[in-house]
Amino acid sequence: MDLDARPYRAFIAVADTGSFSRAAEVLHVSQPALSAQIKEFERRLGFALFARSSRTVALTPEGRLFIDRARRLVTETDWANNAAREIRLNQLRIGAAHFTGDIAERNAVIDSFRHDEPDVPLRVLRRSPPQLHDDLDRGDVDVALLLDFAEDERGGIDARGAIGWILAERPLALWIPVTHPLAHADGPVTAEALRDMPVGMIDRSHGVGVAEGVGRILLQSGATLRSLPEGDARSVARQCAQLGWCAIDLGWFGDSGGGAMRSHKVEGWTAVTRLIALARPGDRRDGARRFIDRLGPAAGHG
Repeated sequence: MDLDARPYRAFIAVADTGSFSRAAEVLHVSQPALSAQIKEFERRLGFALFARSSRTVALTPEGRLFIDRARRLVTETDWANNAAREIRLNQLRIGAAHFTGDIAERNAVIDSFRHDEPDVPLRVLRRSPPQLHDDLDRGDVDVALLLDFAEDERGGIDARGAIGWILAERPLALWIPVTHPLAHADGPVTAEALRDMPVGMIDRSHGVGVAEGVGRILLQSGATLRSLPEGDARSVARQCAQLGWCAIDLGWFGDSGGGAMRSHKVEGWTAVTRLIALARPGDRRDGARRFIDRLGPAAGHG
């Protein structure tokens, strides 16, 4: 198997430069060797790639049809070689939920490892929560970073057959517009105060478990759930600030309402959202093992 796609690269070089001599210089080979390589390539393909004359080199109709496919094959070859190199070098692949880039604890875990283990090639892949679970099952990522929901701080992790670590957690709270009477209450607001109150509802962009858990808590408090055009927690808070509605505060993203919202605890709410790390059990490459060793003992499963 030709892992370098040499005849394809030679074909592209001649096509791009319009000259065997210039292409030979680009490829650092002799012109006779390049000409012989192209002739052998044409023989194997079964058609001529170039129409040659004493002055010009032009693509044949078959060559024009073939050039785009040749470029794609070279690109795919480069990707395959990069993947092979990453495997040889024990690259660490961390899958992170797209919204976690705003979470300081997530960034600290990655940045400290990169600082302390500079010899481990590290790649962070942003994914949706469902994609993270699929990638972890397939072995496409070594570690997944995402949010998890628990009814209280003692609840287990929804690890789905993986091993889990709790990196940080935040209590569930409520964003209340500063113009709302409840915004100026001393201390936590009561769950009873939420009865029939419109509260913007997050969608599943932070994970199915988080969305379902939050919805359950709000319904138990008697709130009226309202869907919005954008359903991530930041966007929900921003839109609710404009509408004068309350919004759920997952605890991670700050006030996206431009100072128009205040976060309040709610009496009786014991639920938390957690930043967790998940990894498959079993053998691991060296880079993944070194990262996971830093996380400490695994947490209990839910």
